Amino acid sequence: MDTRRRGLLKTFVEDVDGFMRLMEHMGTVILGLSALHLIQAKMEALELNDLDVYVTHEFDKEVVKHMKGKGYEMKWESERKTEYDGSAMKKIYKLMKNEREVDIIVTNWAGAIVPIVQYHSTAVMNYMTAHSLVCMYPEWTKNCQSLVNPQMYLNNGTNICTVMALMKYVRRGFCMSADPFKFSVHNCNMSGYCPNAVRNTIDGDTMRWNFEEVKMVGRMTVTCKDMAVVIWRLGGGECEEDSDEKNPGYIGVGA
Repeated sequence: MDTRRRGLLKTFVEDVDGFMRLMEHMGTVILGLSALHLIQAKMEALELNDLDVYVTHEFDKEVVKHMKGKGYEMKWESERKTEYDGSAMKKIYKLMKNEREVDIIVTNWAGAIVPIVQYHSTAVMNYMTAHSLVCMYPEWTKNCQSLVNPQMYLNNGTNICTVMALMKYVRRGFCMSADPFKFSVHNCNMSGYCPNAVRNTIDGDTMRWNFEEVKMVGRMTVTCKDMAVVIWRLGGGECEEDSDEKNPGYIGVGA
């Protein structure tokens, strides 16, 4: 896995070790399709044309400066990434070098991975830190199944860009559904695959690959080098039949 990670980064930066040090020092993470590319089997991995780098607003200037120092040029910057819907995304810088593109997305939340739970579907709820690769819905992802984020339709978050993004993954072989029971039966409010369950980024339903040896606390692989723990609930309608109750989504950041 580490060889594939280095190969992915090498596509965009010549100094892979320097970029990984930047990720560690600035708390930078790689989210979405870039991380999904590593999670999928090598022969089945989706083609990757750009790199999505997420950073908190305290360090965005430093990350942009680093990429410019590696030959990237600013194409444009915007206060919002229009391809996605989510208040956790504050600003985006789009940089180009030859035919390679790096998007630096800035959040004003305490953790750079917070925007992940506002993504359009679970297929792209994956992230890579300087030390680990995490898949938040591994059973669905490995089977090319993806639940549409309930907040996309409960909060009128769906627009043409969202629909186009969902269709892109359908064309790439993913089965999209707004009904989690289409994929499997689950224990409502208890299973990590119930949209109304409260989850966190270190719970037992996530899948984590560590690129280096870590110390264990009981059975939990939490290290001081990791991101702040993010707590979330996708929300949506109750799983019980004939229930019209709707549960709001939730995002929180722990220590």
